[in-house]
Amino acid sequence: MSWRIAVAVASLLLLVTAVASAFVLLRAGGPSDPISKAAAPFTYDLTGWEVRHLLNRWLYKIGHLFDDGPSTDEENERLQRYFTLAPEVASLERELTAAGEESLQSTLEERREEQQRLENKVEAILEKRVSAVVEDEGLTTSLPLFSKVRFVFPPLDFEFDQPPRLLVISPRERISLDRSILLRRGLTGEQVTALEDETAATGVSSLVVNLGGIATYPSTVPQYDSYEDVLETVAHEWLHQYLFFHPLGSHYFDNEALRTLNETVANIGGREIADLVQQRFPLPPSSFVAADGAHEEPHIDFTAEMHDLRLEVDRLLSEEKISEAEALMEEKREFLAENGFYIRKINQAYFAFHGLYGDTPASSSPIGPKMLELRRLSPSLGDFIRSAAEITSEEELDRLLAEREAESLTPP
Repeated sequence: MSWRIAVAVASLLLLVTAVASAFVLLRAGGPSDPISKAAAPFTYDLTGWEVRHLLNRWLYKIGHLFDDGPSTDEENERLQRYFTLAPEVASLERELTAAGEESLQSTLEERREEQQRLENKVEAILEKRVSAVVEDEGLTTSLPLFSKVRFVFPPLDFEFDQPPRLLVISPRERISLDRSILLRRGLTGEQVTALEDETAATGVSSLVVNLGGIATYPSTVPQYDSYEDVLETVAHEWLHQYLFFHPLGSHYFDNEALRTLNETVANIGGREIADLVQQRFPLPPSSFVAADGAHEEPHIDFTAEMHDLRLEVDRLLSEEKISEAEALMEEKREFLAENGFYIRKINQAYFAFHGLYGDTPASSSPIGPKMLELRRLSPSLGDFIRSAAEITSEEELDRLLAEREAESLTPP
């Protein structure tokens, strides 16, 4: 892709992101709304983030457009070092908090500086690797009059950064993601608790959650410890950007079913793209071992526990037993903590957010199993994503599934 096309694409995506951001903010409610008013001091400056990062990212790309680039072995050396530094930095931060020794501070600063020097190079390597798999799966487009020239769109672009947090609002009497507001990073525990209490006082279920990534442009991806986790998040967020230019993604905010359809496709596709990248570009695991060593394996099935809880909470709420449902969620939270799974708060808002991912235990939606079945019946990952991108309702998913099932029964 020439630099002119790259700049044009970047400009287009900046416009798209600005419009989408405005759309999300409009949905958050006016300044007189009690929930918006409570969240106002903590809201995230998405436009400012875009202005700071988008131009810098594309200037870096243009500056290295004609570089030969490192060999695969050199790429792996950079990745290996980067993913060794990530857990080392996290471990040093924990030790510094506990001990406060100046020698640790100096070591931590050195590791952070080294990590920062590698960051752009690592981002470029991962973008190239994910792009190669996406292209192999046929998730490409072309320009008018140049149909033979195909390229990945939107171009893979992400930034290692801490994502914002999200205020999630659900009614107490049912599980539904009624509202969500992006919050700035760095909120203290006291600020989070105060915000949740103030918004819950309006009669709703409220929860501040951490985001595992966000499909800004560039995507915001945390500095995870592992190659695998970063690849999956990069692929997941890119799929949201890809879907935005197709019916499924452009209708994301229409209703909860469409949000679940989108998130489930991104979950399934993101995992598989990450797996394909690792098969094609394997990377040995990090050699760093944290000082606290290995943890004892849990003795309970978290997936089964959470799925059963979700179904029971749905039943209680359908019978208007709100207090009983809330007591059950707190009881289960304490049980999970005793068995090695710490969740700060489980309430209706928790399930409203995590239940959007239809292939997870927090969901009781039939969309997850249906999407997994569509993937099973699809000849390739690319075919699955292209087909799913065109649907705009669960009914359309049902029709597509019926067609695929009929095709599978037809002899060749």
